[in-house]
Formats: sequence, C-alpha cells, structure tokens
Amino acid sequence: MTIASTPVFTVVQPSAVLADPHILSDIRDRRSIIDSIYDSLVRRDDHGQFIPWLATHWRVENKGLRWCFTLRTDVIFHNGSALTAQDAAGSLRRALSADMPGELGTEGVLRGYLEGAKIAATDDSVLIVETLSPFGDLLDLLVDIPVVETSSLPKLIGSGPYRANSQQPGKVVLQAFNPHWAGPPPAQSLVWLAEPDAKRRLALLQQGKVDLAVDTPAHYVTGSHDNFQILKRKSTLCVIFLFNLFSGPLQDVRIRKALNYAINLTDIINDPAIAAGQAAPLAGPLSPRHAGTPADLCAYAYNQQKARELLAEAGYAQGLTLEFSLPATFPDESIPLAERIAQQLKDVGITANLTVYHDRPAYAHRVRDKQFGDVACFDSSPASAWRVYIEKLDSRRQGPWWQGYHSETLNALLNEIAATQHAEQRQALLAQAFTVVHHDAPWLFLYAPDNHWTLGEKAKGWQPTFEGRVRIIANPDGGTH
Repeated sequence: MTIASTPVFTVVQPSAVLADPHILSDIRDRRSIIDSIYDSLVRRDDHGQFIPWLATHWRVENKGLRWCFTLRTDVIFHNGSALTAQDAAGSLRRALSADMPGELGTEGVLRGYLEGAKIAATDDSVLIVETLSPFGDLLDLLVDIPVVETSSLPKLIGSGPYRANSQQPGKVVLQAFNPHWAGPPPAQSLVWLAEPDAKRRLALLQQGKVDLAVDTPAHYVTGSHDNFQILKRKSTLCVIFLFNLFSGPLQDVRIRKALNYAINLTDIINDPAIAAGQAAPLAGPLSPRHAGTPADLCAYAYNQQKARELLAEAGYAQGLTLEFSLPATFPDESIPLAERIAQQLKDVGITANLTVYHDRPAYAHRVRDKQFGDVACFDSSPASAWRVYIEKLDSRRQGPWWQGYHSETLNALLNEIAATQHAEQRQALLAQAFTVVHHDAPWLFLYAPDNHWTLGEKAKGWQPTFEGRVRIIANPDGGTH
C-alpha cells in the first residue's frame, strides 16, 4: 500500500531534532529523521530480515572473519558527489571513533563490537570489513550506521530521500531529494513537529494540523475513528527492572525468581496508568518480536506462595528490604509502574524503597556506573537481539548495562551465535540463550508495550518499519512506507 504524492506531509512525535547520524541511539524519533536524510548499507524488511540498501549484496569469507560488500553505482549524495566505498569505510571509522559521543550512556558501545577490525575500500564499489573473531551479527550494527560523504566532513551530507532544509526548536523541515536512487519520495516537504504530550499529539491530528501522530494514547485500539485511523504493532521495546548482581541479596537466584513470581503481570499490563492492556508479557530478555524468542516459553506465573517459599529458602522468611531506582521518563510510566510493583512485593514480605531521578541522561549514567542500589527501572530498546545480550548480559564484554550477571552457558552460546551464519541455526541458538536467561532471572521481566500511530487522510496506506520508525520514502520496488 502506498501514500499518494503530496506537497507537504507533517509528522508529530515526542521529539524532533537533527542529530548526528553516527551517535548510537535507539530513540525512534531520532532514527526516523536520520533514516530520511541518510542511507545505510543494509536495512530490515517488514519481518526483521536484512535486505540490500546501499549494498547490493554481500558475502562472508574466511570462516566468518571477512565481510565483502558490493555497493550500488547509482547513488548520489545531496551535494552531487557519487557514492564510493571510501565513503562507506570512512563512515564506519567515524562511527567507531573514540571521539564519537553517545546518547544516554552509549559512548563506546559500537567501538567495542569492532575493536581491532580492518575496514577498507578495495575500489570504488567494494567495502571489506575484517574482524578479529567471527562476527555473524555485523549486519545488526550496519543497519544503524548511515553512510555520509566523507570528503565534506565535518559537514554531514547524506544520500537519503530528503535533505535538511531548516531546524528550529520543536520543528525540523526536510525537502525531497528527487535524484534518490530508489525514486522520488512522495512528499516534497516533510515536516517533523515535537509534542511531548500524547493527547496533544492526537489533538493535532484530529484538528487536521498534522498527517501522522506517533505514540498516541494506548487506550485506543486499531480500526477507523471517523476521520482518522489507529495502527497498533508489537514493539521490540522491553520494560524491565535490572537487578544488582554485584552485591546484596539479589545475587541469590532464588530471590530473583521470587520477585518475578510475586508480580501480577496481568494487573500491571491492564492498569490504565501503566500499559492500559496494550502490551505483551515478557518471559525473558527479549520481546516476542525479537529473533530467537521461544514461542513456547511463558512469562513467570503470578504465584505469591512460590515467591514466599523461595524467600524463606534464601533466609528471608521474615522479610526483605530492597532499594529501587527509577527515572521519571523512558519509560514514561515508570513511577506508577514502580508504585504498583512495590504494592505487590509488599504482599510477599518485600519492602521496596523508591527513589526517582528526573535527569534522564544522568540516570542512564548512574545505571551504567552501577550506582542504583538493588533494582533499577530501565527499558531495553535495541531491535537487535544480539545487542541486548552483548550490552546487558555477556559477562566477558561487561557492556554498559551489564549488572554482574555471569553464565558460562550463555557465554558459550554467544560464541556459537557469533560464528553461525545459517539463519535457522542462529534462531535455535538464540532461543537457547533466551531460555538460559529466563531460568537465571537476572532481571525483573515485565512487558513489551505496543506501538501506536494515528493516521490522517494523507497517511492512508502508510505502515511503520519493523523497528517502529516513520519513513515517508520511496522503496526500490516502487512502493512507499
């Protein structure tokens, strides 16, 4: 289904900024705008599979150590220069540079994946990436590393379907780049507005001031509503609580499991102040939408008696007090969520002391620096299953959000996954990794909230990307989304 051509198309979302495309960020608002201005070597299709984009094809050699990408020859940057493999190589090096900052604690994350890798262009159309060890998940990184025209650095010039026109607080305007290799985009002018309040975003749509509203109130369901339509899709965002496994009582797996059994996920998900019934329960570290999530493994069942028994076995029959840290936003429902969890834990003898932090970037760094007491409310947002394991659960990497969890079994599985190219084999190994983490319960597994978009008349036929991003672009097959 396609969107009809239009002079102007306006999107309202929680934020709207022109960001550096090489700063690692999983915030969908930012990535949506970046994807409009810049192209990457590969992208995900609607099922999460990797498809050619600037790279027409690729092959893996030398037992998974060498990746060879062949680039398109019809790509033009916004300044008129032709794409070369030198631009792709330079873009990767810039994204991996020690000078590249991060967002919400992500500094150095990309560099850690490709430490010591050789990145080179053998000619204008072939890019080579050679890693020190097999890295079957390279595409998970490349999908979010846009290619820029490197001779113009530090200016960041892309080859995407739109080029930046203007920016002011809360508003970004892009203009169509008609020579785009995939074809002219459907809107000559693409406007992004920022509105943090979800109800106000919906009101702007209803008033006809915008064409597409992102993250509209969760109590709406799919279907037609007079002059607009609501779309709902499962997301890869996971709302979780991280456990401190460096010190304190949560080093004991029995206590970690007790917390998971003590939580009534159904009540939490149905709470209008939390998810309003618009979420899927988590059985482990990934959403049902992620690759490698077992379909037959259920979330921890609500069982207060089991929780009390486990606490007693661990020596806490008389009760336990835990220190909880939580941000005021991301997830935005963190305060009512933590308050509801504290009520439920009290029923099994656990006292949760809540501390709220209003500076979200500072909170992210606090969690990264392991300064949050016993439990930290967090959201896990990568669409890449591999990144979730490496950045949060691999004890050898000790990534930014790793909180002391150690499993030799998981680490061995991650080695196998990295060395495996075959899709079905990778899926099976990822499912095994998921099961290991489920049983070890290093987190309080909560839910994956649904994503919602409200579509006006001009947006009829639009669909979100697999990652839940907004793209108003042409596809190589002639469609738009």
